[in-house]
Amino acid sequence: MMAKAARVLYRLQMLDSELSELRSKLREIDGSLGETRELLAARDRFSQAEGGLADGRSRLRDLEMDLQLLTERMAGSEARLYGGKVVNPKELAAMQQDLSHMKSSRSVLEDDVLACMTRIDDVTSELATARSQLAAIEEVWKVEQSRLGRDAEKLRARAAVLAENRPEVTALVTSRDLSAYEELLRAKGGRAVAMLVGGMCQGCRVTLPTGKVQSVRQSQELVTCTNCERILLVE
Repeated sequence: MMAKAARVLYRLQMLDSELSELRSKLREIDGSLGETRELLAARDRFSQAEGGLADGRSRLRDLEMDLQLLTERMAGSEARLYGGKVVNPKELAAMQQDLSHMKSSRSVLEDDVLACMTRIDDVTSELATARSQLAAIEEVWKVEQSRLGRDAEKLRARAAVLAENRPEVTALVTSRDLSAYEELLRAKGGRAVAMLVGGMCQGCRVTLPTGKVQSVRQSQELVTCTNCERILLVE
């Protein structure tokens, strides 16, 4: 009987509603899969600390080489200055002045070396912290990604079952009724069929005239709400 069409369409609506919800959840999961901002930020902090340590070590090697070369130059100058071979007062004075400059430069270099070593210690500590934080975040991320993957598999399996069952349900109504339902489904935000409870349409919460209620109960055709135009089904 045609009176049963509304009930079939209501069943179809329940199926479509669940299918829509499943697809929405799948989109959410798809959006959550992949590297998170937190993970990317942790990797960036680790990379910066790693790069900073490499730069610091490179800078320290350069400073230590400069210090070594300057120390060797100073040793050579001192050997000439105090070796007795240079007796010219002006040349000796110039050598002493040059040696004094080198000593000042060495003092600056030594300070730079100490500062660089301190910075390396700080960055080494930062790197250890960044590595620990990254490992912890990656572990949580992997667990979450695994869970999301399992959830997605379940949702896809359920959605596949519903999609497979849908033609069996649509086959129970006429193409005209199905077209009316699908048009309303799009127009009414996924709710094409509304229950009629105590004379009130549950789609728009409007109480319908007694004649309309009787039509819903007795008509062989689909009856729609005079207010919201949804297909009505008696509770």
